[in-house]
Amino acid sequence: MSKFKPLLLIYPDNSQSTLAAVKQFVDNVARRTNGQITIAAVPISKLVNQPVLVDMVIDGYADMALPAHDRLRACSKIFGCIGAPFAFDDYAHADRVLDGEFADHVRPDLEKTGMVYLGSWEWGFRQITNSRHPILDPENMRGLKIRVPTTPLCQNMIRALGSTPVMVEFEQLARAIRQGLIDGQENPIEIIHALGLQQTQKYLCLLNYSYGTLAHVFNKNRFDNLTPTQQMILHEESRKAGQLMRQLTRSRETEQLAEFASNGVQIDRPDQSAFKALMAPVYAGMRESFGPETVRTFLDMVERQRKAPRLETL
Repeated sequence: MSKFKPLLLIYPDNSQSTLAAVKQFVDNVARRTNGQITIAAVPISKLVNQPVLVDMVIDGYADMALPAHDRLRACSKIFGCIGAPFAFDDYAHADRVLDGEFADHVRPDLEKTGMVYLGSWEWGFRQITNSRHPILDPENMRGLKIRVPTTPLCQNMIRALGSTPVMVEFEQLARAIRQGLIDGQENPIEIIHALGLQQTQKYLCLLNYSYGTLAHVFNKNRFDNLTPTQQMILHEESRKAGQLMRQLTRSRETEQLAEFASNGVQIDRPDQSAFKALMAPVYAGMRESFGPETVRTFLDMVERQRKAPRLETL
């Protein structure tokens, strides 16, 4: 690998934790390879949007990228299951699943499509905000127009809770809220903070109803041209960067929630039980979309790493 040709990494530039993790990854790879591998990290907003990001890596227009996990479901259907409603008990539970059996399961699938899977970074548990009223139970969801990503699972979850899902790409979210096209949205705390949504979304429901992560993928042809030592360094530094992003994202949540409260945001932590009880149709839809065996494989991974008894809706 020529030291004069940087590898291109495209990343989502929507949180300080992402920026810190990307910087650490870029710096450490250059240092450990003695400058033989340098990385040009470019934010996605400067080039493309999420739907074409994976294809850019497969086709070699980008050497690597950090797409949202669900964008890889066409390459390995089980990626579509990560955001399954109430699948993970907490962050530690998600880490045990994604860093273990899940990673081993998806690597062969992604290699068949021309990518190497370096690992899972972070995005966080998704929460719901809106500008109309508090959400204390599913009844409060009725009639709300909630922005969701253009993925069927997100749409089905919000629909099951009684709201109308409105598909808006991430890059247009803040504008859609300012223009009053939607009542609310759902995203992890750090994303809500990064977009400044607390200025207009005065009701925050901490529900932890779905988990999201970024997947670090690398073009296989480019990766195979590296030396075994360089490949090892990329794997190790991706894992370390993912751990940093997790640490920063999670540690900042308390600070960001305090800031929200100081800005007049009402923060509610409703009991999850009534919300969970509505999710059976969502799981049925997942089985239809991804196949019963794929969903069962994922849920078995989740169950093996769960300390508490399995949820009935699963």
